[in-house]
Amino acid sequence: MKNKVLIIFKYPHVWNKAGIDKFSNYYDTEFLYISNLKNKNFTEIVNHINNLIKSKSIEIVVFDVDYFKFINFFFIEKINSKKKILLTGDDIGLHEFHSVTASACDIVLTHCPLSVLKYREKGYDAHFFYCEYNKLIKNNEVKKEIDVLFYGHLTSDRKNFLDYIAKEGISLTNVGHEEEVVGLSKDELLNLVSKSKIIIQLSKTRTTSVLNYASESVFKFYYQFKGRMIVAGYLGSACVAEYAPGTELLFSEDELPTFFTKEECVKILKKLLEDDELLAKHTKKLNLRINDLCDDKKNFEPIYNAIEKSNHKKVELIKIPYWYLRIAAKYILLRNIKLSNLIKTIFQFKIIFSIIKDSNFLIKFSIISEAIVNALWYSFILTFKSKK
Repeated sequence: MKNKVLIIFKYPHVWNKAGIDKFSNYYDTEFLYISNLKNKNFTEIVNHINNLIKSKSIEIVVFDVDYFKFINFFFIEKINSKKKILLTGDDIGLHEFHSVTASACDIVLTHCPLSVLKYREKGYDAHFFYCEYNKLIKNNEVKKEIDVLFYGHLTSDRKNFLDYIAKEGISLTNVGHEEEVVGLSKDELLNLVSKSKIIIQLSKTRTTSVLNYASESVFKFYYQFKGRMIVAGYLGSACVAEYAPGTELLFSEDELPTFFTKEECVKILKKLLEDDELLAKHTKKLNLRINDLCDDKKNFEPIYNAIEKSNHKKVELIKIPYWYLRIAAKYILLRNIKLSNLIKTIFQFKIIFSIIKDSNFLIKFSIISEAIVNALWYSFILTFKSKK
């Protein structure tokens, strides 16, 4: 009989199914979305999850933490499960935050191979976990009628890059979309990838500055590990990628040609498009590498063995930093806050008192003062917003 796993997602997303399927091969897997628990505050959500864990005898809980600070160290600490796993697919912007959160967990699963090393450097038991799509099957009957395809978010940097490629005479199909605009459906996108000779992957982070707590507004971008080469490899297309250290850890130049500048990108694209034999060689090598790298058994068995260990090394923090306490207090307090339930919100201060109990007077005073202002301000703002 399989052990039971609960995956706590922030909200429904196309990538969730791949994660559920991978765990389901080894565990009896349940999942829930925090977004569906609309009228519950922090305490009520914790109680709801713990009741579910108890009623279904769940032993392992997986926490989807990306860009969702509600699932933080203090939330995870209150969940009653034998083993806890932090899952991140987009760790680069919030690695400092996630690194603190992970100390409440036994294992870290991350989509980026560089991120794996960054967690291991801190002492965490971290593993590479590909969860963008389930294994895709290439269709050998599909005609490769698109030379170069770009899909994903369009930033000003990416637009300039793509405009240059098109200006240099390369036939580029651009189905990128603006921020806050929904892109193509999964089926439409995979159909286009199948028809493409080459997928272009741009790795710079999208925001105007790197969002983290050690270097916010200092760096314009990081070079981030992306998953387009995996989709391309599965579906029998080649991929040309902007440099990223995570990519360099997994792929050779024969499998995934890389570039730094738009001029280098154009040079590589022209070379491949003008030489069918060379393009076929790169395409085949990437396909073989992806099928080996993302094989469910090879990828998940080390994770399964790590989960099933009887003892796990936990990382002990010297302290939880002030900026983390501020963020955690805010998200504990603001969950389902309105004027109509202000009394219930006030009772959440008990949790805030508990998370700052070991802090000095100045930190306690600062966080409590800010929490009072947040409680009053957001109860008004969110009440009127919900009415609209």
